[in-house]
Amino acid sequence: MVEIRTEISIAAPLQEVWRVLLDTSAYWQWNPLITDAKGVPEEGRTIRIRLKVKALPALFIPVVIITLQPLKKLCWTFTLPLGLFHAEHSFLLFREPDGRIRFVNSERFSGLLGGIVGVLMNCFFCDDYRGMDSALAGRLR
Repeated sequence: MVEIRTEISIAAPLQEVWRVLLDTSAYWQWNPLITDAKGVPEEGRTIRIRLKVKALPALFIPVVIITLQPLKKLCWTFTLPLGLFHAEHSFLLFREPDGRIRFVNSERFSGLLGGIVGVLMNCFFCDDYRGMDSALAGRLR
């Protein structure tokens, strides 16, 4: 299993970070990686996201919300049939001792194509994940 993992410390109240993260209908206003999302994030529901990584056309993909722990974790999956590919994207929030919030943005790739896709994503698109992290922090200033 291959993973992309980025994180940033954000100077904002936990409730505000969670509110912005959960308001997927407003992603288009600030998020350079997930530029649109249709649907309400609730466990078991499918929402449709528009993923934009540099130099590639935007991809519209359906993702299933598998975990929604208020003020802690939002996680969704995207899967191709026959075990070809599985991605699990997680957004985690941790309160730091100084009151700041550590935002962890990670994605794990598995399946027959998961290893190569994960390696390519890490090599070429990790900056896109960092860009989302920075944009989230900027949205909360």
